[in-house]
Amino acid sequence: MRGGPILTVFATVFASQLGLHRAHQGLVSTLLSPPLPLPRRHKLTTPPPSPMDTPPSTSASPAAAPGSDSDSDTALVSAVADELVSASRQPTPPPIPDLLAPYLPRLTASHHPRVLALAASSSSLASPHPLLAYRRLFAPPSCLPSLLPLLPVLPYRHLLPLLLDFVPLDPLRHLHRHLLAHLPSSALADAALSAYARLRLPHLAAQLLHSLRRRGRVRPSLQAANAVLSALARSPSTSPQASLDVFRSLIGLRLHPNHYTFNLLVHTHCSKGTLADALATLSTMQGFGLSPDAVTYNTLLNAHCRKGKLGEARALLARMKREGIAPTRSTYNTLVSAYARLGWIKQATKVVEAMTAFGFEPDLRTYNVLAAGLCQAGKVDEAFRLKDEMERLGIVSPDVVTYNTLVDACFKWQRSSDALRLLEEMREKGVKSSLVTHNIVVKGLCREGQLEEALGRLKMMADDGLAPDVVTYNTLIDAYCKAGNVGKAFTLMDEMVGRGLKMDTFTLNTLLYNLCKEKRYEEAEELLHSPPQRGFVPDEVSYGTVMAAYFKEYNPEPALRLWDEMIERKVSPTTSTYNTLIKGLSRMGRLKEAIDKLNELMEKGLVPDDTTYNIIIHTYCKEGDLENAFQFHNKMVENSFKPDVVTCNTLMNGLCLSGKFDKALKLFESWVEKGKKVDVITYNTLIQAMCKNGDVDTALQYFADMEVRGLQPDAFTYNVVLSALSEAGRSEEAQNMLHKLVESGKLSEGFSSPLMKPPVEEAGTGRDPEGKSDTDTGENSERSASEDYKKRLNELCTGGQLKEAKAVLDEMMQKGMSADSSTYITLMEGLIKRQKRLTHAAR
Repeated sequence: MRGGPILTVFATVFASQLGLHRAHQGLVSTLLSPPLPLPRRHKLTTPPPSPMDTPPSTSASPAAAPGSDSDSDTALVSAVADELVSASRQPTPPPIPDLLAPYLPRLTASHHPRVLALAASSSSLASPHPLLAYRRLFAPPSCLPSLLPLLPVLPYRHLLPLLLDFVPLDPLRHLHRHLLAHLPSSALADAALSAYARLRLPHLAAQLLHSLRRRGRVRPSLQAANAVLSALARSPSTSPQASLDVFRSLIGLRLHPNHYTFNLLVHTHCSKGTLADALATLSTMQGFGLSPDAVTYNTLLNAHCRKGKLGEARALLARMKREGIAPTRSTYNTLVSAYARLGWIKQATKVVEAMTAFGFEPDLRTYNVLAAGLCQAGKVDEAFRLKDEMERLGIVSPDVVTYNTLVDACFKWQRSSDALRLLEEMREKGVKSSLVTHNIVVKGLCREGQLEEALGRLKMMADDGLAPDVVTYNTLIDAYCKAGNVGKAFTLMDEMVGRGLKMDTFTLNTLLYNLCKEKRYEEAEELLHSPPQRGFVPDEVSYGTVMAAYFKEYNPEPALRLWDEMIERKVSPTTSTYNTLIKGLSRMGRLKEAIDKLNELMEKGLVPDDTTYNIIIHTYCKEGDLENAFQFHNKMVENSFKPDVVTCNTLMNGLCLSGKFDKALKLFESWVEKGKKVDVITYNTLIQAMCKNGDVDTALQYFADMEVRGLQPDAFTYNVVLSALSEAGRSEEAQNMLHKLVESGKLSEGFSSPLMKPPVEEAGTGRDPEGKSDTDTGENSERSASEDYKKRLNELCTGGQLKEAKAVLDEMMQKGMSADSSTYITLMEGLIKRQKRLTHAAR
């Protein structure tokens, strides 16, 4: 008998769910066995149970026999099944309680599966509606025995809602095992695949589809197979390979993929970052007689733009047009978003113009991404004008996203009064604040030090019917920690727990980071050792944060003790944690131990990243050991390490500091010839070395080359070049450059010079494990020191002590501090004029 043993297992499980006595388990087992053929007649009879379907424990029990299969019991089941079948042929059947009123006093839970099995097997059954109504009324939703008889007779439209209800109630996946063991109908296969997809269980859907392919006798619909691909595309934990396997099963089932199928594959590859495979899918698509459509190209365009590959995106757009596929509004919005995200507002505006010329009016998304781009570039007034234009044209109205973008920008660019005015405008215009809005305001107020006002937003959230989330509390906790009020931060943590919010490791790591920043190491370690009381457990980032702080204080012993403790507590270090240890040891001059830890990292199966290698290379360069730096570099390249711009900058800086400028230049030229990326630091390193060597003309050539390559010289570049021109007696050139610098607006009021740190720390290892820059630590003391420097600089400039002022400026720049643009201009103009006077006097 097909499926007898498996159904017996199910019967045993679900009989216990129904609270039946063990004596009834054999009965339920029998009911779940495939029913015997019935004669074509209205009156139904219940077949006697087969001995082979009765569990041994039941057949051995003398208590199981009496009454369970008595004639009256069988007659009751047959009579109820007969009523249901009769009702199925009526245009308007009576309600089930009325239909079965004479039988209800005698019906028990053990009868229901038998009734449904018998009625479903009748060839006279005209409609499944009475059976569904009967099950809804008498059987629990999680009862598999009452479900199985219905599965072969129900159409897709009834199966899908049944399975959507049942599957979440079946954690042990009994139904799934049944589907894998017994060949389902096409309708059931479609319903199961679709239900799994909707319930975000793509692994079960894929397993069932592969099973259908192996058995080969039932072919699901393409729509159901596509639903599986769609679920896999949405799942963050699945790889593109899983989608490719489903695609192969789809082909094996002789289903012909359509555009939607391939677009799902392209989307999957794009979302997982495998863009080359996404492009290769286009060829596969053409092999099936299909051509990419607008959706295909829009997906590819969006993925390339998000990766910053605008050249490839433009090539795709050109290919799209060549193939006669008209760009859609989404196409243009994707490009606008990409340009705006990079701050290329002119290019974004040109795309909007092209979009309008093509017949697409800018929509809300277009305006919002443009506003975001303007705000990111600091052009907040232009973003406001864009909002005004939206309202004036009346095509679209600003929504909560528009306002959130502007409010965030106002706080970011120290325009809190404008931010508060926007919030008032939102209320007046009926634009409801979202939780994101409130979190932006909390963050903005905290950034300005208005902690009590930020705390007051919690009440305003409640007034808007919103509750603060983990982001809200983490922002407040971080702000109070930075303000030195760690006690209040702990109070907020307790309040957070009281609201039922689960504290995460970010909360813990925020506290640890800020305690370390204030050099309160004992408190940090105390928190590190007692987090279970507060509901969180330290991770490798927690340990790495405190270790990094100790190393920064040149105190390696506590850091190494914490490392041992972390290993003892079975907290697995990541590559990032090893980087903290390797960097710390390297700073202490313990390079051999650092390299031992690098070997240990690889022995544990972890993969060193660019930062790991760059730390070691930087340490060799710092010690002046260029030979070992290059040997290590070459050895690592053999082990698949791909040098990046930080590596190049580190080696170039080492060569320049050792007076080997020619070799530094050759390294630069070789790097550029290979088409590899260079940055402002690369050029600054060379230009500074050239100026020190007195080769100002070559330095100016490289200065010009920066802009050709699309690199914007920074304050350090200008400072080096202006000083070199002035000292070389070329005062007029220096004066002209300074005036152009001012007129172009490149020297803003918030003028600052980037710290010319060793490049490796600047671009890779200068971040704490939780992603906070080293330059953020000691923020309050650095701000105070910066103000002292500025005051001293202004006094020297006012007193005409320009040489001394220049020395102060150089010291500020070496410490990464900012100088007001007006002070800088005064100083540079004074130095240029002074040099001019000295040059004339010498003549």
